[in-house]
Amino acid sequence: MSPTSSDHTRQLPLVRLDHLWVLLALSVIAVFISLAPTSPNDFWWHLKAGELTATSGLPTTNLFAWGVPPETPYIYQSWLGERLFFQIYTFGGFPLVIFVRNLLGITAYTLVAYETHARSGSWRLAALATLFAAAMTINNLTTRTQNWSWVPFLVTLFVLGRYVDGRMGPRWLIGLPLVMIFWVNAHGAFVMGLLLAGAFVVGETLRRLLRQPRALAWYRLRPLYLVTGAMLLATLINPLGFGIFRYVQTLLNDPASQALIIEWQSPTPRNLAGAAFYLGVLALFAAFGLGRRRPTITEVLLVCGLAWQSFLGVRYVVWFGFAAMPIMAQSLAAARPMVGTTGLPARKERGGGSVANLAVALFLLIAVLAVQPWTKPYLGLPAPYQALFADLPGAPLLFTVDTPVAATEHLRTEPCDGRLFNEMGYGSYLAWAHYPQDLHFIDPRIELFPFELWQTYIEVSAGRGVAAFLDDHDVRCVLLHQTRQAGLAATLATLSTWERSFQDDTSEVWRRR
Repeated sequence: MSPTSSDHTRQLPLVRLDHLWVLLALSVIAVFISLAPTSPNDFWWHLKAGELTATSGLPTTNLFAWGVPPETPYIYQSWLGERLFFQIYTFGGFPLVIFVRNLLGITAYTLVAYETHARSGSWRLAALATLFAAAMTINNLTTRTQNWSWVPFLVTLFVLGRYVDGRMGPRWLIGLPLVMIFWVNAHGAFVMGLLLAGAFVVGETLRRLLRQPRALAWYRLRPLYLVTGAMLLATLINPLGFGIFRYVQTLLNDPASQALIIEWQSPTPRNLAGAAFYLGVLALFAAFGLGRRRPTITEVLLVCGLAWQSFLGVRYVVWFGFAAMPIMAQSLAAARPMVGTTGLPARKERGGGSVANLAVALFLLIAVLAVQPWTKPYLGLPAPYQALFADLPGAPLLFTVDTPVAATEHLRTEPCDGRLFNEMGYGSYLAWAHYPQDLHFIDPRIELFPFELWQTYIEVSAGRGVAAFLDDHDVRCVLLHQTRQAGLAATLATLSTWERSFQDDTSEVWRRR
């Protein structure tokens, strides 16, 4: 007997209206990540370091800039993340690198949504929590090695959480030291994995000692202790060994990084990401106070610890959003068993899907695919958006106009006959673009350069002490950013010994006569 049309309909994947809420939220996030431009500051020098690691081994010194001696030691801690980016670039060019950034971001927020649903039983709450988490990190989506930390953080958090909740057995913990081996070589945020494990160890031990309901028995705490120790040992599998912790301590105490870089400063409610963070904190407190489920000691330690870090620096807000929003949704949800304990969805989410819902889901998928690097240039996006990007061959609508493509090409065509003073972010692109070694002054490897050098850079960029600095250091050319170094541009225009040889909408090149 041939199947009827109703049989075919029942064979289609069931997409309920509740699913569409979270699919819509994830699609909006995915589109935004895919449209987010990549600034030059971190990307290019990391890519160059990846190239050097792949071709001649892990570098250990300055190499690029004359602001400090070329033999000055420098730790390329994110060597694996850098090399991965370079290998991806050699395989598929810049579009594939940006696509991998997009994929990592989409994967991360999908994990947040899935975990939120597992905790709350509601796809609608999952959509809300995921949007909240994404809004907190709206200004932290550029392509850089931190992208490699998103998924390891969430995997570590969710495996530990599910083990404590009884949704995973001890065998799942075995994977966490392996995750740490990757993480410690890919990015410095590996420390967050140790802090997560420490919060679970302390919180669950206190719950056991206080004999709270549903506290883990001692025999179930032992695997938690063992995996935390194994994760700590796994961090030693890196080129620096135990020295990796000295590197992190040095970075956290670097005066230039702490004083000059915005992401090390406290978040401000005057922008969307900062406002979302503070609203998220308030919503979390309201959920804890008014929700039907009280948080555990472990959950309080997690959210308070991550919130404290976030108040100290913008760079930590992403971790707070990832961890706190699923916990907030769980407190807001009606009392019900977690998904996985009964195998049934919440009552209001039961029922079949429809072909119309499936069509909407496919439309959302097509929208996400349309804004990927290979197809985005053909969409006819608004001119103000296109004006954000540099005209880089083979990479349309990927890198911000702050990438000095035309100015660097001008310096290639008409080489400078000596040292170059440059805008900080421009130094990153100069390092990648094979501009002659030791000719640019400074770049975004903030901790490499002494704080006094950064103060000099700020003074010269503002137009103060320009002539003396250029003469004392025998600078022959200047590559400046018209907005960030307007004072320098104005001062150079008054010096008879300097003339401008190049200008576009963003950059200027000046040469000593």
